[in-house]
Amino acid sequence: MRSNYQPVANTDLDHENTIPTASSSHTLLMNQNFDDLPATSNDNPGMENSVTPPPEPPSYEFDIEDPRNDLHKRSHLQRVSIGFQEKILEPLMENIIHPFFQILSFIRDKADYYLSKIGNPFILRRVFYIFLMSFITYYVLSSGYLPNEKASGSKGMFSQHDILFQYARKSIDLAKFERDLEYISSMPHGSGTKGDAAIAQYVQDSFNNNGLKLIREMEYMVYSNYPGNVSISYYDEKHEKHDLKLSRENFNPLSSNGQLSKVSLIYGGKGTTNDLQSLKDSKSIEDGKECVLLLHYDEIVSQQVLIAEKFGAKAVIFISEPYGDNIDIVQSKSVGLPQYSTGDALAPNWFDSAVDEQDPKYWRLAHIPTVPISDRQGKELLSHLSPDGVKFDSGNGNHINSGKMGDVLVDLDLQTNVRERHPICDIVGKIEGREQSDKAIIIAASRNSMGFGTTYPNIGTSALLSVLQLFQELKYKFDWKPLRNIYFISFGGSEFNYAGSSGLVDQRLGPLKDEIYSFIDISQLGIPLGTRDENGRTGGSLNIETHPLLKKFFKSKNGHLNFDVSVEDVQHYGDWTPFLANGIPVSVISLNSTKNRLSPVETSEDTFEYFKKTLEDEQNQQSISDLLMFLLHITTKLVDDPLLHFDITNYVKDVDERFQKLEQAYPGKLDFTSVIKGLLFWKKIGNEWASWTQGWENIVWSHGDGIEPSLLSIRRWTWNKKLTNIGRRTCSPAGLPNRSYYKNVLFGPMLIQESNPDNNGNEDFWIFPGVRDAIYDNDWKRAQEQVNVIGNILHQSAALFVEETNDIGYK
Repeated sequence: MRSNYQPVANTDLDHENTIPTASSSHTLLMNQNFDDLPATSNDNPGMENSVTPPPEPPSYEFDIEDPRNDLHKRSHLQRVSIGFQEKILEPLMENIIHPFFQILSFIRDKADYYLSKIGNPFILRRVFYIFLMSFITYYVLSSGYLPNEKASGSKGMFSQHDILFQYARKSIDLAKFERDLEYISSMPHGSGTKGDAAIAQYVQDSFNNNGLKLIREMEYMVYSNYPGNVSISYYDEKHEKHDLKLSRENFNPLSSNGQLSKVSLIYGGKGTTNDLQSLKDSKSIEDGKECVLLLHYDEIVSQQVLIAEKFGAKAVIFISEPYGDNIDIVQSKSVGLPQYSTGDALAPNWFDSAVDEQDPKYWRLAHIPTVPISDRQGKELLSHLSPDGVKFDSGNGNHINSGKMGDVLVDLDLQTNVRERHPICDIVGKIEGREQSDKAIIIAASRNSMGFGTTYPNIGTSALLSVLQLFQELKYKFDWKPLRNIYFISFGGSEFNYAGSSGLVDQRLGPLKDEIYSFIDISQLGIPLGTRDENGRTGGSLNIETHPLLKKFFKSKNGHLNFDVSVEDVQHYGDWTPFLANGIPVSVISLNSTKNRLSPVETSEDTFEYFKKTLEDEQNQQSISDLLMFLLHITTKLVDDPLLHFDITNYVKDVDERFQKLEQAYPGKLDFTSVIKGLLFWKKIGNEWASWTQGWENIVWSHGDGIEPSLLSIRRWTWNKKLTNIGRRTCSPAGLPNRSYYKNVLFGPMLIQESNPDNNGNEDFWIFPGVRDAIYDNDWKRAQEQVNVIGNILHQSAALFVEETNDIGYK
């Protein structure tokens, strides 16, 4: 029987004659139900009982279509894939990869052929591979691609500062410095104003953009006042009334309000005790008779107000210094009283709810109204005073007469806008240390100005932001962290008796005294202007006021060869005063013109437009770069050198010399035996510290590797911890007599910084404040008590230094 399963040859690829493939036939069958198949029928009459043969089986030939003929039916992705394969992969394989492997195979065969003449090719290939990998490793290490001394900025366990500083100098962004200065100077930003809120937010954003951690806005509610209504009128010799043209610039922050009518005007020079005593002796002023004092600004304005109150003045009018030919500018200086305390003017312990804020004895405000006027207006008033009275030297060879009672009568009305509780804020950011994370330094700058404040304090704030950026550049480039923490702080409330810094100290005194071992203020920076000499030094100079422990460090020429730097003791008030009052070593870096508040500082002329031409000079730009590098250098050394730069020997020598001057000024008046014993104790400790430091350096750096044994690390941490406690332990819990705010019995301000007639010209106003206050008051019993207090504190602090345990707690 012939089989019906014969394949049908089909060579025609035409779509209409294509026989279904096996897979398509199988699909058709699978889609039918058995119940749907047709019943069997006998179509052949002679075969009723035969079975109908199945349909022909599918052909085993497949119809293969060329994909290139059906590209229009493909998706876009498929067309791209096919095109990529045809145009790129196939030519790449045929023309490059296959020939490359053929050449590589040829070279390998040839190499094996020649190596076989020397020895075993397998072994020799491995030797060649080792040499090749060694060369590559050497190249990578020498080029700095892997962390080594050059790439990490470290040597052994410690940072290699020369490498860090070289990179930092290349990273200085003067354009950023100028942008910061321009924006911060674009609006007045007195504490608690909308301008201050904008600048504070700008500073906080800058902290965030530089990746600082633990950024906080510390807010305090303080007494503050703002410009309001002010008027001054005077009556000439013809009894005609004249009004001075005043504005919101005629304002002293923290001045008291008041109103006076037809009160005698008297010129009092700079209002020193000797000046006003001479007026009293000449009957120019008399007890029981009201007067208004006309004064030129002195260095400490608050002291002028205190002395004026003491001599019975009812108000003070201050004459501003001219700025060049401009005799119409007005300097707006604060008249807060930091002699008693800083912070809230209503109460020295302003977080103590038990203090009665309405009790006048707690007020730290001037009790009399004060108004600043211009030089032109001052000359107008002086011109109506008679030639009688006391003659004061004007400083240019001429004399100014004080006049007498009744020469000129004035009406004065001052009503400032008072906010007894108004918010001011500090902005605080932190770079965390990697070793001694419970010790830190602070780099700080004041932020507020009643005017635009370009010279002061905006240059300091801009420098703070630039130094912060340099630190972060080092962090990201070298994965660098200092050994100890760094806090960056922008203080508010400076014109309100340093309320921002005082608020921080009052709220966190305990933690601050435990952690902070150095405070650096850069608010009074300026640009050292002028040409450079043959040694590369600028024409300007920097002044550094610092604690005796750090004098030797700042006198070192390493790091500031481009500047003439003078180093002395702290000698004026600022945002550092609350830290100084509680024994924390402070350093104030300033330009003399800014430090002395010379015009245009604190005037409306202190604008960015005034300063812009200065920034365009290439020599001044180089001075700014040098200044930023100087700040980076000293702060890095203080926070990242393994051993703290505290020189105990120099500290003892400095205190001893100043006690000797005091003894020579008042021979036989005081017994310094207890002080001498305490200083001898500290001298012994200083010798031990110097000896241990030398031994440490010999061990760690003797071979130049910077590797410190673990036991030596623990000992170093012990010394560092002890050193940071020196300043805080020179404090008396009771504070100074009549000034309990000042706890530091060694370093701090006298209440009245004037030479006592018995002082023989000794002008050291910022040392042994309790003793000097007593001498000024001619109270020798109290002076001896304060000497004994100092002696006891020196001895006790030295004993504690020796007895401290080795329980460091560092990780």
